[in-house]
Amino acid sequence: MIICTARERERYVLLKLLEQKKPSAIVLYTMSLQTLRQIEIYRSTHPDRQLHVYWLQYTESTEESRYLESINRETLSFEMLIREQGTLMISREFNVDREEAPRLKTSTRDGRGLVRREVDPRDQIESDADSERPKIIVDMREFNSELPTVLYTKGYDVVATTIEIGDYILSPNIAIERKALDDLTQSLQSGRVFKQIEQMLEHYDCTVLLIESNRKFETKIVNGGPFQGELSRHCREIRSLFCSLIRTNPKMRCVWTTSPTNSAEFFSELKLSAPEPDVDRAISLKADQMEASSQETDDIETTAGTKSKKGKKWKPNPTVVRTLTQSFGMKVSEAHNLLANAPIKTLADLFSSGITSSLLSEYIPTASADFIKEVSTFNFGRK
Repeated sequence: MIICTARERERYVLLKLLEQKKPSAIVLYTMSLQTLRQIEIYRSTHPDRQLHVYWLQYTESTEESRYLESINRETLSFEMLIREQGTLMISREFNVDREEAPRLKTSTRDGRGLVRREVDPRDQIESDADSERPKIIVDMREFNSELPTVLYTKGYDVVATTIEIGDYILSPNIAIERKALDDLTQSLQSGRVFKQIEQMLEHYDCTVLLIESNRKFETKIVNGGPFQGELSRHCREIRSLFCSLIRTNPKMRCVWTTSPTNSAEFFSELKLSAPEPDVDRAISLKADQMEASSQETDDIETTAGTKSKKGKKWKPNPTVVRTLTQSFGMKVSEAHNLLANAPIKTLADLFSSGITSSLLSEYIPTASADFIKEVSTFNFGRK
């Protein structure tokens, strides 16, 4: 039986033909590696049949070179597949063991330093309540990183949900925004991190910016390397933006960690004596709440006729807003309301004698108004 080279679309036709004819010898011309592999499949599926394969080919011909080249490509493909299989990040074995989360232990001694022999039933109830694992609310978008998995293995119950303010909620008063080095650089350039920190400070007493490094950053320059010692102009601008972020948000805590494991250890220290977070409250906080207050201020100023002649929206003086919020403890919405209605455009107008305490108290709390006038009338030159 003589079979010529089968084209790719006829490979199943070749197997069907072999099944029908059941040959004992095959003679090939115009040798094709694909045809040879099809014959090998047929031979392996029928080990009881005797089959001899012959092919006709000139020595040192173009057909021989083409056949040898196809064998080399096949060999290289298998070698590349073996190398990729050896460097895959997906582990073949999954470790599902979990550690016990650190807790504050109740002392077994009374006030005199003696060991209590009898167990108080109230202590037993408390120990049963503490048997539940502590919870950490994690934003769904954070599961692209390794930290949620590390927290789970450390013994914490990871509550996955979609939250708009913060990435990790440890307690009703503790929120953490995690940034890798590359993400931090992009957030500083776009200004997104400024808005995120401002929103977190509005709703949480303890706001932490967690800057997490990784082993890949030890040998890889990330976004020009602004946090890796580079001295280019771009890197200096990024570092200056980071300094501005720290100066404009003095209540923000900034923590640097070297790995996800180090971040999980830091979480354990913050979570040690903190209450459990409220999932419903974390979900209910929306990022557009502050924008809504700003929109209300825009509506107030529109009715008061504070738009310019060109139709542009009125914008408050950022220096005055920053002074009112940071130095006098006012909210951003209160500062905008004051500047939109009172004749105040600069700091000089704010501390002028024409601005009375009664005028300020119409738009802001009385305590804040009295404090502003006390500072403006205080004689700093007296001894």
